[in-house]
Amino acid sequence: MSTFDQDLNKEHLLGQFLDEIYEKLNLNFTRIAESELQNKGVDLIVIHSGKEYYIDEKAQLDYLGHCLPTFTFELSYLKNGKWRKGWLFDKNKITDHYFLITGIFIKTESIEGGFKNCSITSVDVRKLRKYLENIGLGWDILSDLDGQIRHSDQKQNIPLRSLKEREEGCLYYSIQKDEKPLNLKIYLKWLIKIGVAKKIYPL
Repeated sequence: MSTFDQDLNKEHLLGQFLDEIYEKLNLNFTRIAESELQNKGVDLIVIHSGKEYYIDEKAQLDYLGHCLPTFTFELSYLKNGKWRKGWLFDKNKITDHYFLITGIFIKTESIEGGFKNCSITSVDVRKLRKYLENIGLGWDILSDLDGQIRHSDQKQNIPLRSLKEREEGCLYYSIQKDEKPLNLKIYLKWLIKIGVAKKIYPL
């Protein structure tokens, strides 16, 4: 099985596990299979108080068995050597909320044995972008930094004046990966503290 197929299998199995959790939480949801909506950042449609919300699930599947305190939000990446805008500020995405799936644990040594536990944090996309703009980290500023970083020898943790690196976040440049993504690495506790996110599972 190729790495791509393995990733798809992981996502499929995790989706089944998450659906069981959403049912326990009494969410009125529909899982989206069509690629057109998925490409616009929609994995789920949740109906709450008569309103539809578009949900994009973001899972730390590369860190099974670990509880990381941070989550990375994609600013940009390379595809076939060409620069592409990441999903955090992509205007083509219609996402209302990110469901950040962290602390993912499996029952056995193999993922096919099923999942045992995870945490889910819901992030309001518009509130997050607005907060970042208010502290001087809107797309215009971040895109300038993006260009500077990609033409320098900086990598991994890159401090930002607007954020406390060990409490709030920083930039993270994964130069070792083929796509060389530049991410905004943010502490989950800080997202909740500033009122743009809330933990929905476990309650």
